[in-house]
Amino acid sequence: MSDPSPPSTTSTTKPQFAPRSHNDVYPFIHPKKFKGALQDKVTIITGSAGAIGQALAESFSVAGAKLVLTYNNTPPPTTLREKCVDLGAGDVAFVKCNVAELEGCEDLVKQASVTVIKHYGRVDILINNAGANSLGLFDTQPPEAFIHELAVNLHGPYYLMRLLLPHFKSQRSGCILNIASRAGTVAIPYSTGYCAGKAALINLTACVQKEVDIDGLDDVHLYSLHLGGIKSAMTLSKYSPSSISTLPPATHSVFTNSFNTLYNDSPYLNGMACVALASGIAKHVLRGKYVDVGQDLEDILAQAEAIKLDEELYSLHTSFLGGLVNGVPGIGAGTGNDAAKEVDGEDGVVTGKEGKELKERGRQETFEFPGF
Repeated sequence: MSDPSPPSTTSTTKPQFAPRSHNDVYPFIHPKKFKGALQDKVTIITGSAGAIGQALAESFSVAGAKLVLTYNNTPPPTTLREKCVDLGAGDVAFVKCNVAELEGCEDLVKQASVTVIKHYGRVDILINNAGANSLGLFDTQPPEAFIHELAVNLHGPYYLMRLLLPHFKSQRSGCILNIASRAGTVAIPYSTGYCAGKAALINLTACVQKEVDIDGLDDVHLYSLHLGGIKSAMTLSKYSPSSISTLPPATHSVFTNSFNTLYNDSPYLNGMACVALASGIAKHVLRGKYVDVGQDLEDILAQAEAIKLDEELYSLHTSFLGGLVNGVPGIGAGTGNDAAKEVDGEDGVVTGKEGKELKERGRQETFEFPGF
């Protein structure tokens, strides 16, 4: 028996060029371009009280969506409703919901059924944005804290997807945007619960999309996203001096420097990238995929054929020596020919070319939302 050899590749399976990197809104996803693009589309956004959720609400307002904004402990600022209406939102409703509990998600969907669906006849877009993230040693972190992160980051999105997908299937259209993280694709020490939950969310998205595609529902499209490095209340708390001080001393400077270097992206970059994806502009190329919003969407779509030919692009996968295929032909992706990302094994920080691109983002752009 001959030795196995890696599967052959051709130039058509590889990207022709590296997409440009951004840290703020750029021309292809400019709010002017998508003004009214989602007119009256009923959009549920979880975790709307924070900087990321508010930017999502404002971005979808420009697109003309009708918004159902959820929060848990802290209500959004009282000015958010007026701001969203001024930007173009068709309607704005606030709903208290603990997405970590099935009962809370069921109550949200029941309220949507009684008010939103009864009034508007449909829900069109679900954005699972609520998140929980903390630092801690795996063997000393209280199990309740670990389970809570999984409940918010994975169970909540699962509950709402499970509850709303039959509605999307019935109307044969709908979009689900799961806010994941780069942490779902790399191993970061002391962020075990967050990494595990986000990795599962990325694969959950891909699996459900495959089921939808088998049903022939072209207008039901799902995405998981890395939203960039954003200074939010959650990340400021996670990387605060008091939080970092609980870690081994040798890691303190690493986490402090990583936060200061990598967390300089605008929340509106994620907001407008989500609007663009919800509009369907990339549904035939990136449906079910894991998308880094910092990559130029125009550059990605220009290489649609390369992405279609290599299922491992924009997906959660692994590689093996010898090109071992990691998947089931016709069902699961896997060609075994993608180069592994460079990651510092001691502190989990992305290095190499990808790390350099991340560092460059903070020096590239500024954008005053909404830009008109």
